[in-house]
Amino acid sequence: MYVSPVLPKVYNYQIKKQQNKTSTNNAGQNNITRFDAPNYYINFGEKPISKLFEEYNWYINHDKTPAIKSFLKIDESKEVMNNFLTTILNTEDRSYQLIDSIVSNPREMDSILKALEGKVGGGSKNLLTFLPTSPYSAAYQKYTEKKLQNAHTLYEILRIRPDWKGEVLIKKFQQLKGNEPLTIGKIPKEFPNNHFSIITNYLRGQVETGLKLAKKIDSLTLDNRKYDFEFFTDGRSDKNVFGVYTPEGKKYVIKMAAPESRSLDAPFALGTLAKIDTYLTGNRSRNSAPLCYYNHDENLSVYKFINQKTVKGNDRDLRTIMDHLPDFRALSLNFNDTIGSRNFFMLDKEANEDFANFAQNFEDGINKEWISVDNDHVTFSNRLHPLVSEYHKDLPVAIHL
Repeated sequence: MYVSPVLPKVYNYQIKKQQNKTSTNNAGQNNITRFDAPNYYINFGEKPISKLFEEYNWYINHDKTPAIKSFLKIDESKEVMNNFLTTILNTEDRSYQLIDSIVSNPREMDSILKALEGKVGGGSKNLLTFLPTSPYSAAYQKYTEKKLQNAHTLYEILRIRPDWKGEVLIKKFQQLKGNEPLTIGKIPKEFPNNHFSIITNYLRGQVETGLKLAKKIDSLTLDNRKYDFEFFTDGRSDKNVFGVYTPEGKKYVIKMAAPESRSLDAPFALGTLAKIDTYLTGNRSRNSAPLCYYNHDENLSVYKFINQKTVKGNDRDLRTIMDHLPDFRALSLNFNDTIGSRNFFMLDKEANEDFANFAQNFEDGINKEWISVDNDHVTFSNRLHPLVSEYHKDLPVAIHL
């Protein structure tokens, strides 16, 4: 049966009901998850909840519209929409579906919040997620618990947000891998056999403490494969940063610090940085060097190398920095400090040979935006990502003394 496109308020719901019935019969073929309305009757003004769910389900199942955008398409009063949103959030499977559709679009969360304010009113408890009585916050906590329980890797949960407590990540990794050392990502394939461990042990012998000065590091040949190195660290940072160049011409950066100083929560720690950079890499940010691998026991990380083209502008001014890192703001991140040097490079086609194919909307930033290679002065905040104290902790705000 053909249904002419009409406005939501004048849909023929009997036709839609028949269409839904047909679609449900074919659900196995279309691989679409379907939900029924809660098994009770509620009236919101003159419209029963069954009719609201009928329209909501139509957009989701027939039009293939994400749950949050399906909700935003419904045209009713703020009171009706707020009550309907509360009902969705109080229904376990529907609340998970709705929140997942929000979280899965991190760059749209600010626009989603504004649209929700227009639909349900800015004073709705659903949107005042800092309130303990907020239905959204309660539903978000259940969503977080289920996501954490079902995750198969740390990458999956860090892609959602970067501010997970270290103890939560460690416990989850132990559930997945037993007593294996906590790792995120994979060692790049350009380090075959045990070359990576030999290289990192070699570089441990090149580590400097206190004031660090430029120096030359001899090449290393393993199984007829020659690896070249460069020492990037300056100043008094406790991190040592090395460039590693493989025979294939691939370039990586290895960051390492003393194993006994490892942490997933402390300011400036490589583990804290790995949480932030996994979030950025998992969302394919064009404004950050991609993280390849982190090893918690060894307290080291591997990043894709970014060619060091000098930026234009004051890289010690927070407003200037954020103006040149628009994807950070889109992903709910803000710089809070400017300590350090050589942390930003120009985003251009030569930044990294793989970067253009990896980063989202790469072309938008060419010769205008920057790439950050050190993100340990970053905070994360989004009202649709309320902090669940059992699982999350504010990223540290600290200043080098």
